[in-house]
Amino acid sequence: MADAAFAKLLWLEAQRVQDPDGADEILVGRGDGGTFEKVRLRKGDVYEFDERFVPFVNQAPIDIVLHEVNEATGKVNFIGGAKIIPSEVGLGERKQAIGALSLSLYELTYKVL
Repeated sequence: MADAAFAKLLWLEAQRVQDPDGADEILVGRGDGGTFEKVRLRKGDVYEFDERFVPFVNQAPIDIVLHEVNEATGKVNFIGGAKIIPSEVGLGERKQAIGALSLSLYELTYKVL
């Protein structure tokens, strides 16, 4: 099997949100630091990533993490993360739930190429 070069993030779907106004302000980034997307989602919304390719480094897993920003206080809360592994290469679209233990729940859809 060939080495995986990157994960292509496809969609992020809001299945449950915690913000009382009905929409979460979400920061999407890598577990090793850095935010690459900031989106506002309501329950049922689907965010489509615009050609977001995240490279594997030495075939180590990629951690994608979500944080919710409280707009009133500016406080940032960790929602959860997904671990994308290189052995998923060639398996087509994959899905992982993020935030099952938090007030928010999201589903990440991606491919490993």
